[in-house]
Order: sequence, then structure tokens, then C-alpha cells
Amino acid sequence: MATARGAREFQAADYAVMSAMLAVSVGIGVYYSIAGKGQRSSDDFLLAGRSMRFLPIAISVLASFFSASTLLGTPAEIYQYGTQYWISVFGAILAPLTGALLFGPLFFKLKIVSVFQYLEMRFSSKAVRLFGAVLFVIRAVLGMGIVLYGPCTALSAATPVPTWSSIIVVGVVCTLYTFLGGLKAVIWTDVFQTLVMVAGMLAVLIQAIIEVGGMGRMWHLAEEKGRIEFFNFDPDPRVRHTFWTLVVGIYFVWLPPYTVDQQMVQRFSSARSLRDAKMALLFNIPGMFILITLCSLVGVALFATYADCDPLSADVISNPNQLLPLFVVQMLSFAPGLPGLLFASLFSGALSSISSMLNSLAAVTWEDFLKLKFGHLPDEKVTWVTRGLVVLYGVIGVGVAFLVEQLGGTVLQASLTINGAAGAPLVGIFILGAFFPCINWIGAIIGGVLGFSFSMWLIIGKYLTKPVDFKLPTSVEGCYFNVSNSNTSVSVWANSSQHLQGTSLKSDIHHDIIGLEQLYSISYLWFSAIGILSTILVGFLVSVITGLSKREDIDDNLLLSFPRNSGCYCCKRKMKAYHCQTKDHKT
Repeated sequence: MATARGAREFQAADYAVMSAMLAVSVGIGVYYSIAGKGQRSSDDFLLAGRSMRFLPIAISVLASFFSASTLLGTPAEIYQYGTQYWISVFGAILAPLTGALLFGPLFFKLKIVSVFQYLEMRFSSKAVRLFGAVLFVIRAVLGMGIVLYGPCTALSAATPVPTWSSIIVVGVVCTLYTFLGGLKAVIWTDVFQTLVMVAGMLAVLIQAIIEVGGMGRMWHLAEEKGRIEFFNFDPDPRVRHTFWTLVVGIYFVWLPPYTVDQQMVQRFSSARSLRDAKMALLFNIPGMFILITLCSLVGVALFATYADCDPLSADVISNPNQLLPLFVVQMLSFAPGLPGLLFASLFSGALSSISSMLNSLAAVTWEDFLKLKFGHLPDEKVTWVTRGLVVLYGVIGVGVAFLVEQLGGTVLQASLTINGAAGAPLVGIFILGAFFPCINWIGAIIGGVLGFSFSMWLIIGKYLTKPVDFKLPTSVEGCYFNVSNSNTSVSVWANSSQHLQGTSLKSDIHHDIIGLEQLYSISYLWFSAIGILSTILVGFLVSVITGLSKREDIDDNLLLSFPRNSGCYCCKRKMKAYHCQTKDHKT
């Protein structure tokens, strides 16, 4: 198997590949600005004129939720903990199915721009709407800075390019094409950037397989070192990864982005028909499977490459998320342009996520905040207001990225915990509204606040409690290179498995944990489910205490089609005094 060869510097061809990717992204924005005659209407700018076909929407949604963090973090997860995380794909693909068949059609039918408009329509309360919008803005602003910081700091670790300069360049490019071309430019740049992402990861995988002597040799090395494991049916919720956490728990993790996230709803609403919108999310099922499988295979290949010389143990790198950049500069430098392609793929992941957030933040800020006071403005001026919001949030995103750089990984972890904690209560509130007509606005908002607080409490408690770590063993027996460790810190946190270190994979290590630490030791993959279910439970109890809403007061169009009567029946059983009826039906 191959061991490290020593880092090489980027060549002109590598910079050219990265520059070409950025130039094409800007070019797409310019094209749609001209072709769309400046995107003069807010409908064009925020919803692409509701004219998009399913395939570009499908790829755009996929690109928005698979950032550079996923490309770096998933291989690092497989490298350290084995292939068990791979089976999470079977739980993850259920989320777009839920969005396509349930929530997506509901929002499409209402013709809303901001998903939080639904909350006011359903609960007749601006407070619930504003609560949801504020949570989204917090999540998106923090997410932009984190996603932007990741690939920039990875690039600075492998090249002489300082982190601050790449943050500014990428931030300006992303803001520029979003400002010029609106959602249509965002969607088509996502398509281009997804192709770059896949090409970069394929290049890494192919070269890694060549380095270790073939796919069979790669798999044999990983199996020999105990990295191949798929099914652990331990029912203990404290075990970091089991079949249940990776199929059931991960479903709840992916539920927020594919059901009630503003980025998804805007793309769903941009489709020319409901059929195109549904097909877009359904096509995310094979798309998710391909991307997660590709990243997982890269993780196996990286382990096989460094099976006898772990760069982490040898102090060549200080962070597992540096594994992929290290491999690129060591193993792909023989072909000018290939390292540039990989880093272009990382930046493509960042650009696709950030541009989606910029457009969605502009939509939410206008629809849920500014429109309340400036709704009298003509549509052409509204378009320029939303363009200005894109620029404003672009500047804020760059600022947050610099803040993350200065304050380091601890704040990065804390920011991601807030980002994750905000998603679960939003899903809970939307489920309360769409499934249960008896829930009132007081129950919805108190359930959301307490669900958010409980999620934050669990995540912070887990973060502050010293984790029991059970990384799989590595070796340095085959090390023969001499590469000094860089002082540059690469902190790219991909998902909860990196920023919230889980408890041991072996449940018997938990025997000496007492008190609240037992609660904090629950696998991080259950936190989203706990946040959603606690929001629903509290919302229901508060509604019972404060007075259930009457069924005849709720428009059928605000409820999911199949649970209209079932949710009504549930409420009636809980409270005999509750009046349960539809326009043409009484129970």
C-alpha cells in the first residue's frame, strides 16, 4: 500500500482549474441577469418565475444540502469509525420521500414564497411566523460562515493562499452571481458545481484505488484492520452508531432540510408544475445514495492508503478533516490540475450551499419582516430590495467566516449545535400545524421554544461532558516519510459526528456514567428526533390546557391531505368537547 510521499505545492494548472470554476459560476449569473432582463420581478428573482423543470431543481436541492463539510467529513468518519455510517443512506433517503409526498405539495398548492407564511395562515398568529423566521435566519447566517470557512482553511493548509483572501474571493463570487441572476442562476450554478464535486471525488477515489493496488486490495486492507462493519443492532440509545441510530435517527436528522427548510420550499415552488416539483425531490433519493456512497468509498480508500501510517498518529495533520486535502497534495500532484479539481469540488460544495442560503435569507427577510411595513412598494423596487439583502447577507456571511477563523474550533462546534438545534423544533411546529387541526398558536409557539431549549440543553450538555471516545485503532508501523506538521489549523466540521463527538461504540463503557451524564451520553443522532417529538408533545399539552382550536376554523388547504380526518379524530378522542368537522363531513 502507498504511504505518504510528502506534500507538493499547487501548480499553475491547479489555480487555473479553480479560477475557471469561479469564473463559470459568475458567468452563469451574468447570463441569467441579461437573459432575464435584470430579473425585474421579485417572482423571477426569488422563484425563478416558477418555470423550472425537475432535473435542475433536483440537482440544486442535492447540492444545497451536501456542502464541502460532507465531502471532507464523511471520509473522515469512515476512516476513524469504520463503514457502519455508510448505512445511514437508507434512513436519509426517506426524508426527500416525505418531502415529495407530504409537505412539498402542501406548500406548492399555497403558492407561498416564504415557508413561514404558512405558520401565520395556519395558526392566525404573526408570533409563530416570526419565531420560525428568526430561527431560520440564525441557522442560515451561522451556516454560511461555517460552510465558507471550511474549504478556505483547507486550501490554506495545502497552498500558500491565506485563509482570509480565499474567504473574501469566494464570498464575493457567490454574492455576485446570486445578486445578478437570482434563484435561476443559483439553480444552474448548483448544477455545474455538482458536476465539479462528483468529478473531484471520483478523481480521488480512482487514484486511491490505484495507490493501494485495486478495489479488492483496498477492501481487504480495511477489513483486515476492522473497518468493515455494517449492522450493529444494539438497542442502547447511548451507543454512538447502531443500525437504529443510522436508519431511524438519521431520518429525523435529514427531515428538516427536506420538508420545511426555506431553501427546499423555494426550489419546490420554482417548479413549473407540481409533478416537476415532486420529481425533483424523488430524484434526490438516488442522488443522495450516490453521493453518500461515493464519500464513504473515499473514506475506505483513504484508510487503505494510510493503513500502516496514520497521518493523525504521526502528527502530520492535527485534524481528521485534513485527511482528504493531505491525500490530494501527496498523491495527485503528479498530474497538474487534479489537485485543483478536488479543491474546486470543495469550493463548489461551499458555493452551492451559500448561494442557496443568500437567496433564501433575502426571501425570508423581505416576506416575513420588511413586507409588513413596506408592502406598498412596487414589485420592481421589491426586486432591488431583495438584491440589496443578498449583498448585506453576503457581507455578514464573510464576517461570520472571519469570526469562526479567529475563535477556532470550539466556537465552530457551538455554532453548529445551534444550527442543528433550530431545525428540530421547526419540524415539530409544522407537524403540529399540518397534522393536528386542534393545535392552537399558543401550543405551537411554546412547544417550539421549549423544543429548541431542550435540544440546546442536550447538545450543550453533551458538548461539555467529556465524551467516551472509541475510535478504531490505527498504525504508524509503515511510516517512513519526514513531513513536519503545519501550524495551520484545518477545522472543517462536516456533520454532527465531527462537531459532537459521540459516546463509545461499545455500550459496556457506560456503566460508570451517572445522573444527567446518562442523558447527555445519548447518541447525537437521536437529538433531532428528541427535539421534534418534545415540540409536538409540549405543543399538544399546552393546546389542551389553553383550549383546543375548532376544526371548522381551519382551512382544509392548510392540512396534509391524508391526516385531515385522522388528526381530527385523534384530537376528538383526547378532548370530547373538541368540535371536529370539515365543510362537508362531521365525525
